[in-house]
Amino acid sequence: MSDSSIIWLLLASFGVAVLVLASRPWSGRTAFSIAAVPPALTSVCSIVWLAAGDSLTASVTWVEGLGLEVAFRIDALTALLGLIVAGIGVAVFVYAAGYFSSGAAGLGRFAATLLAFSGSMLGLVWADSVWTLFVFWEMTSVTSFLLVGHKYADPTAQIAARRALLITAAGGLVLLAGLLVLTGADGSTRLGALQPVGGTTGAVAAVLVVVAAATKSAQVPFHVWLPGAMAAPTPVSAYLHSATMVKAGIILLAVLQPALGDTGPWLPLVVGVGLATMLWGAIGALRQTDAKLILAWGTVSQLGLMVALLGVGEGKATFAAVSILVAHAVFKAALFMVVGEIDVRTGTREIAELGGLWRSMPVAFGVAVLSGLSMAGVPPLLGFAAKEAGIEAALQLGGAERAVLLAGVVGGSVLTVAYTLRFLLGVFAGTEPDGLTVAPRRPAMTVVSGLLGLASLVGFVLLGVVSDRVRAGAVRIDPAAEAYTLLRWPGLTTAFAISMAIVAAGAVLGLVLVRRDSAAPRPLGADAVDAMVTVTLRSARRVAGVVQHGSLPGYVLTAAVVAALAAVPFVTEIDVDTLRPWDSPAQVVLGAIVLGAAIALTLVPNRLGAALGLGAVGFAVAGLFVVQGSPDLALTQLLVETVIVVGFVVGLGHLGRDFPRFGLLWRQVRIAVSVLVGIAVAAALAAAGSRPTGAPPRQALVEESVETGGGNNIVNVVLTDIRALDTWGEIIVLVAVSVGVVSLARAGRDEQAGQRDRVAPETERELTEVAS
Repeated sequence: MSDSSIIWLLLASFGVAVLVLASRPWSGRTAFSIAAVPPALTSVCSIVWLAAGDSLTASVTWVEGLGLEVAFRIDALTALLGLIVAGIGVAVFVYAAGYFSSGAAGLGRFAATLLAFSGSMLGLVWADSVWTLFVFWEMTSVTSFLLVGHKYADPTAQIAARRALLITAAGGLVLLAGLLVLTGADGSTRLGALQPVGGTTGAVAAVLVVVAAATKSAQVPFHVWLPGAMAAPTPVSAYLHSATMVKAGIILLAVLQPALGDTGPWLPLVVGVGLATMLWGAIGALRQTDAKLILAWGTVSQLGLMVALLGVGEGKATFAAVSILVAHAVFKAALFMVVGEIDVRTGTREIAELGGLWRSMPVAFGVAVLSGLSMAGVPPLLGFAAKEAGIEAALQLGGAERAVLLAGVVGGSVLTVAYTLRFLLGVFAGTEPDGLTVAPRRPAMTVVSGLLGLASLVGFVLLGVVSDRVRAGAVRIDPAAEAYTLLRWPGLTTAFAISMAIVAAGAVLGLVLVRRDSAAPRPLGADAVDAMVTVTLRSARRVAGVVQHGSLPGYVLTAAVVAALAAVPFVTEIDVDTLRPWDSPAQVVLGAIVLGAAIALTLVPNRLGAALGLGAVGFAVAGLFVVQGSPDLALTQLLVETVIVVGFVVGLGHLGRDFPRFGLLWRQVRIAVSVLVGIAVAAALAAAGSRPTGAPPRQALVEESVETGGGNNIVNVVLTDIRALDTWGEIIVLVAVSVGVVSLARAGRDEQAGQRDRVAPETERELTEVAS
C-alpha cells in the first residue's frame, strides 16, 4: 500500500462528507450508509498497516520556503489509534441508522458533520507535524461544536455547544503557544524528530501543552463541558466518549511525552491533574441519576487514569495507559449505545424511572453486563487485563510516587466499580416500574452494541494479539514498554489481590448507594462557566455600544486624532537638513494641484465634484511619480485611479447627486480631519527619510523582477509575484467593500422610495381636501 493512501483516505472522508451534505437523495438514513464507507476503508487499511508493521509517511507542502507542510505518519501507535477511530466510527454510523427515525430532520447534515469529525480525528492521530496536529485539533473542536449543537433549536444544546467550543477552542490557543515555544527551542516541527527540551523553555512548553490536553480531554477543572455535551444525540456521545475527541488530549500527551517528559512540571502536573480528575469524575458519576450522565462522568474518571499513567513516564505505566485507552474505547462505546437504545425504547434515561429491563431488553442487558464489568476491571474481560497493568505499574514505582499513584488508582477504581454496579442495578435489576413501556427492538442498534459488547470478551480471549499491538504502540512513546505484556492470569500476586479487593469494596459501596434516593446535583462548574460567558457577552455589547456608536463623523475624527497622536513620536526624528522644497519646478505645479484639489474636496457640495477632485489628486500624484523617475509606479497609480473611477461610477449610480447639507461647523471638522491626517503622514514620511537604514534595495528588486518574476515592471512583479497573497487579500477587501457600498446604497434608495410611497397618499388626501 502506497504512502499516498493516507492522503486519499483523508480526502475521501471530507469529500464524501461534502457530497452527503449537498445531496438531497442522501438526506435520510441512507446518508449513514454512504458516510460509513470512508471509515470502513480506513479500518481495512489500518488492519493491513498493523499487520505489516511498516512505517508510512506522506506530506504535502503548504507554503514553500516557510517549512509549512501537511505531514502524516503511520506507525504502530497511529495505526492502532486510526483503527479505533475508524472502527468505532463504522459502528456509530450503523447504530445511528437505527437510532434516528426515518422522518427525522437534518440526517444528511448530521451524517456529513459526523464524517467530517471522524476525518478530523484521523488527521489528528496521523499527524507528524506539529502544525498539522494543530489544524486538525481545531477542526475537531469546530465539528464537535456542530454535533453537540445538532438540535440547534434546543436552548440546552445551544448552551452546551457554546460551552464546549469555548473551552476546547481556548485550549487550542494555549496549544498553539506551547507548540511555538517547543518548536522554537527544538528547531524541528516533525513530531517524530522532536528532541527532549529542558530548562525554562521546556517547562513553559510543558505547562501549556498539559493545559491544552486538559481542556480537550475534560480534565479538572476544564471537565465541565463534557457532561453538558450529553445534549447531543447518543451516537455523538458514543463516538466522542469512546474513540475521538476526548482522547485527543491523551494522544497529545503521548506524542509529546518523549520531548517534554523530563521537564520539571511534567510529572507533578500531569499525575496530579490525572488523579484529581479520576477521583472527581468517579464521585460525579455516583451522584448522577441520568444513565447517560453516569457514563459521561465515568469517562472523565477514566481519562484521568490514562493521563496519570502517561505522566509517570515509566515503560509499564505507558503500556498500561495505552491498554486502558483501547479497552475503554470498546466498553464505553457499547455502554453509550445501550443507554441510547434504552432512551429510544422507553423514553427516559433516569434510573429512578427504570428497572427490570433485563426481561424486556435481554440483549442490551447482556451487553451492559459485559461492558460494565470490563469497565470495573472484572475478569475475564479486556478491561481487567488493562486495569491489572495499571496497578502493576503503580506497584513498580518507589517512594512517594508509588504511594500517591497507588492510592489514586485504588480509590478511583473502587468508585468505578461502585458507579458501574449502581448503573447496572438501577437500570436492569428488579421489576419494571408501573407505566413503563418498552418499544420494539431496532435491529441496527441492538446488533452493533451487541458486537461491541462481545468485543470486550473476545479481546480477552485474543489477549496475545491485543497485547502485541498495544506494546508496539506504547514503544513509540517509551521504548521501555517493550518488556511488558497483558496477562490473562497474573497469578496470586499483590496486584491481583488489590484488584479483587477493589471489586469487593466497590461492590459493597455500590449496593449501599443504589438503595439511596438522591436528586441530581446542580452543575455548579458548568453554571459558573455559563455565567462567565454571559457576563463577557454583556460587557462586549456595552463596549461595542460605546465604541461603535454608528456616527461616521465620530469615527473619522477619532481616526484622524489617533493618526496625529501616533505621528508625534516621529516629529522628533525629523532631520530638517534632509528636507528640500522641491527638485524641479514641475513638482511645485503638481504639488499645488494636489493641494488645491484636496482643499476643494472639503468644500464641494456634490458627489460628482468630489469624485473629480479625488481623481485630480490621484493623477497629480501619478505625475509626481513620473517627474521623480518612477514610471512603473506612475502607471500603477493611473491604473488604480481608473479602478476608483469605475467604482465611483458604480456607486454614484445608486446615490443621490448631492451630499447631505452640512453647516460651517461640519465643514471645519472636515478640514481639520484632512489637515491632521496630512500632517501625520508627512511627519512619518519625513522621519523615515531622515533616518534611512541601509541602502535601498533598488538593484535587488530589479534583478528579482526580471529573474524571478519575468517582468520589467517592478511594481507589477511585486504586486503579483512577491506579494501575491497580500494583493489577493487586498482585492478581496476591495470587492467586499464595493459590494457593501452598493448594498447600502440600494437599501438607502429603497428606504427613500418607501418614504415617498407613504407620503404620497397623505399629500394626495391634503390636495383633495384643499380642492373640496
